[in-house]
Amino acid sequence: MSRPSLRLRLLAAGTSALAMAAALPAHAEEPVETAIRGWVAALDASPNWVAGFAELSYDESRRAATLRNLTIRSETLSTKVEISFGTLGVIGYAETANGGFKALELSADDGKFVIGDLGDVTMRDIRVDNLAVPSFANFIFDPNRAFTSGVKALAIAAKTSIDGIRIGNIQSTQTAEGQTSRADYGSYELKGMADGRIDQIAVGPVKQEMPSPDGLLTFGIDRIEARKYDLDAVIAVFDPDRYVGGVGDGKWRDVLALEVYKNFTINMPGAVVRIGSFEVENLRMRQPKRNVSDFLDTLIARPDMPEEEMARLVGDNLAGLFGFAGVGAMRLNDLDVTAPEIERFHLGDFHINDLSSDGIGEIGVNDLDAAAQDKSSLGAERLAIGDIRFGDLEHLARAMQASETDTDFDPLPLMPTLGFAEAVNLDVVQAGKRLGAVDRARLDLGAYIGPVPTKIATDIRGLDLDLSQVSDRRAREMLKELGYDRLAADYGFAVTWREADESVKVDGFRLAVKDLATLTMDATLVGLTRQAIEAPEQLESALAALRFTAGQIAIEDKSIVERAVGMQAKKMKVEPDKFRQQIAGALPLFLMALKNPGFQAKLAPALQAFIKAPGTMTITAAPATPVPVLELIDTAETAPQKLPDLLQVEVKTTTP
Repeated sequence: MSRPSLRLRLLAAGTSALAMAAALPAHAEEPVETAIRGWVAALDASPNWVAGFAELSYDESRRAATLRNLTIRSETLSTKVEISFGTLGVIGYAETANGGFKALELSADDGKFVIGDLGDVTMRDIRVDNLAVPSFANFIFDPNRAFTSGVKALAIAAKTSIDGIRIGNIQSTQTAEGQTSRADYGSYELKGMADGRIDQIAVGPVKQEMPSPDGLLTFGIDRIEARKYDLDAVIAVFDPDRYVGGVGDGKWRDVLALEVYKNFTINMPGAVVRIGSFEVENLRMRQPKRNVSDFLDTLIARPDMPEEEMARLVGDNLAGLFGFAGVGAMRLNDLDVTAPEIERFHLGDFHINDLSSDGIGEIGVNDLDAAAQDKSSLGAERLAIGDIRFGDLEHLARAMQASETDTDFDPLPLMPTLGFAEAVNLDVVQAGKRLGAVDRARLDLGAYIGPVPTKIATDIRGLDLDLSQVSDRRAREMLKELGYDRLAADYGFAVTWREADESVKVDGFRLAVKDLATLTMDATLVGLTRQAIEAPEQLESALAALRFTAGQIAIEDKSIVERAVGMQAKKMKVEPDKFRQQIAGALPLFLMALKNPGFQAKLAPALQAFIKAPGTMTITAAPATPVPVLELIDTAETAPQKLPDLLQVEVKTTTP
C-alpha cells in the first residue's frame, strides 16, 4: 500500500465523531467482519503503524460484530502514540450508496490514547447511536495546503449524522517538567448531529489537579454545556471555494448559540475562587474580504521563512485574522474570592457584550462588593464603558508595514472611540474613611469626526467627596470655613458642535453644591470648522477663528449668602443681620474698584438684592456682533473693566 493511500485512511478515521472507535472505513459490499479485518490489516502493513487485535466475533442474529483488545501503535513518529480499546462493538453495520457507512450502534470500553511521556486519555462506557459517516474516497490531502486540506476534511466529516454519543467517563493525565496533572471530565454527551449542526454537548462534572511550586491547585466544574453548534458556518469562513469571486461577503454566521460552565471552583494555596457560571453566547464568524487559509497553509508548510516575508504575509492577512470572529456576550456570574488579605470579594456579574474587530458594545460589572482587612472597600451597583469602535484593520496593516519600512503614517484612524462610561452607586472607603461616593455618573460621547467627539454630555448625581479629594486648596479651605467637612454636589453639562453654522454650544452646565448654591451656565461659540476638527493637532490654532455670540450664568442661593455672612460676622463679632445690611449698603463703594460706572450701576442693585434675601442672580452676555475669543482673553488680561461693555452684560436678581 502506498503512503498517500494510508494517509487517506488515517485522516478518514480521525474525522469520525468518536475518533478511532467510530472510524470503520467501508469496502463496497463487504460484511462488517471483512471491513474491520481489512482496516486493521492495512494499518499493520504500513511502515508507520503496528495494529492488531485478540479476537473478532460476529453475532448474525443481532448483526453485531465485537472486536477485543484492539491496539494501534506508531512506529515512525518521534513521539510514541498508542490507541487501544478493550472491546469495540458494531451493530447494524451497512455501507451506503455514496461510499460511506452507517451503523445502528457503536460501543466501546476501556479506550486509551497515549502520547509518549506527555500524557494519556482514558474513556469508558462509550456508545454511539444511529451513526452515518460519509465517504472520504475523493478526499486528497495536500501537504503543501495542510490547513485547507483539514477544512476540506471537516466539510466531509460535518455531513456525519448521529442521534447521540455518550461516554461514561473520561480521564487524562499530563506530564510537563516532571509535574503530573490529573483530570476527570466526568461523562460526555452529544445529542443530535446532522447537516453540519450539533444540537447539544454536555460534559461533567470536571475535576482537575495541577501541582505548582506553591502547592496543589484544584479545579472543579459541575457541568459544561454547548448548544446549537454549526460546523458549516466555520467551514464557510475558511474554505476558499465558499468565497464568491475570491472575495468574502462579510456576513455574520452563527457558530455557537451558548456555552455554559456551571459552578466553577478553583482552590489554590491560600485562596479559593468560586464562580456561579461562565457563559459565551452567540459566537459568530464571517468571511473577511481575503480568505486567510492560504496564509495558514504557507505558515504550516514554511515555518522557517525569512522574517521579512513573514512580516509581509502577516500584514497582508492581518485584517482577516483579527476580523473573522465575534461574540454576542461573555458573562461571568457570582464570583466570590476568599483569601487571608481579603475580608470579602463578591462580583455579581462581569460581562463583555458584542465583541468583534468592529468594537465592543459594553464592558461592565454589576454588584461589586470588595473589602480588605485594613477596612478599605470598594462597592458599586454598576460600572461600565461601551459603544467602543475600533480603527480600520486595513489601516492597521498599512501602519505595520510602514513601521517595517520606517515610513510615515497617520495614526489617528487607528484610535478607538468611546461611546459612554457609567457608574451607579459607587462607594470608596480607605482605611475606614469614606473618600467618595456617587449615586450615578455618566459620560456620553458621540458624533465623532475621526478621534474627536462633537457631542459630549456628562451627568453626575449624588456626588459625595471627602474634602481631601478636592484638589483645589482654596476651595477646600473655603468649604471648611463655610462649615462643610464633605462636598455633596450634582454636576453636568452638554457640548454640541453643529456643522451647519460651525457653532459650539455649551448647554445646561450645572453645578449644584448641596445646601450652598447652584451654578448654571450656557454659552455659544461659532467658527469651528470641520477641517479644524479633522486635524486635532491643529485645534489650538483654530482658537483664532472662534467667536463668542451669547452666554448666561445664573447663581441660585441655597444658603451660601447666609453662611458667608455668618462666617464673616463671627470674625468681626457683629450680629449676622446687621453685618448683612452693612455689606449691602457698602456695595456701591466696593464696586468702584471695577472702574466701570455703567456696569457698576447694573451690578450693585442686583448684588444688594441677592445679599438681602435668598434668590437667583443671572448675568447675561449678548454682544451685538460675535466677539473673537482671543480678544476676550486679551481684554480679560489687560483691561478687565472693559469686558462688561464688550459683551454687553446685563445683571438681574429674582427673589422667590
